[in-house]
Amino acid sequence: MDPIDKNKVLLIINPIAGRLNTKASRYQVAKIFRQRGYKVDLQITEAKGHATQIVLDKAKNNDMVVCCGGDGTLNEVISGIMQLDVKLPVGYVPAGSTNDFATSLNIPNKMEDAVEGILSGRTRILDVGCFNNRRYFNYIASFGAFTGTSYSTPQSNKNIIGHLAYVLEGVKDIPNIHPYRVRVKANGEIYEDDYIFVAVSNSTSIGGIVKLDTEVVDLNDGLIELILVKNPKTPMDISKIIVALTKKDYNNEMIAFIKTSEVQFKMKEPVSWTVDGEYEEGGREAVIQIIPNAITLLG
Repeated sequence: MDPIDKNKVLLIINPIAGRLNTKASRYQVAKIFRQRGYKVDLQITEAKGHATQIVLDKAKNNDMVVCCGGDGTLNEVISGIMQLDVKLPVGYVPAGSTNDFATSLNIPNKMEDAVEGILSGRTRILDVGCFNNRRYFNYIASFGAFTGTSYSTPQSNKNIIGHLAYVLEGVKDIPNIHPYRVRVKANGEIYEDDYIFVAVSNSTSIGGIVKLDTEVVDLNDGLIELILVKNPKTPMDISKIIVALTKKDYNNEMIAFIKTSEVQFKMKEPVSWTVDGEYEEGGREAVIQIIPNAITLLG
């Protein structure tokens, strides 16, 4: 499918995303598409999960689906696409507070430039993660230190000070970091320890705090990146973690970095997860897999 030859766009806009706080900004994207000759079916989300339902109800009547919002809105859109019989191409105009996924893909922050990228005809095939066979994710599933920040930070704070809101909330959590005893199975190997942070990602940016080298992470290699950060017991342990994060060197005695297609978790206590920045109720067990070649991204 060549998107440049198709002219019907399902445009889904999250009106409370960080950079869409005026009516003019919300409709600017639709205006650009219409000026270029596209027929736009503009839909405004009204509640959590609404973007997924819009895709299921209306996507088949269009040639492409474009999401304008944050990573959470994009997650809902792709979750809907994954349930369709026909995998329509997806465009992303990032308008959230952190936009990890857009950062990984070098999608411009300026909305007009992001739209031009979508209309250029360029396409990329991407893998998609699946959490417990019931929820899809674009770039991350995680728990532990800092991971509750994205859904506990009020939207008003995100809109005012952007990513700094996440960092400030995360710093407040440091004295209360709780380690989890976790048994992890990946690539036939067992890893068991007390961890303060666990992430399964398909991204080069995690919460804007953890950065992965673009030479190491491929968003279409059929693999996900597993990061396990052990519980620091001494100031030296903390120092090693900080150095690893700074240098993007995640293979040392405090951090394990593993590439795999599937990972299984068993915990001694119930654990809540963050999936693409949104709360996900977990439990004592979880299985995460990668679905190769799942989505066609425009731009």
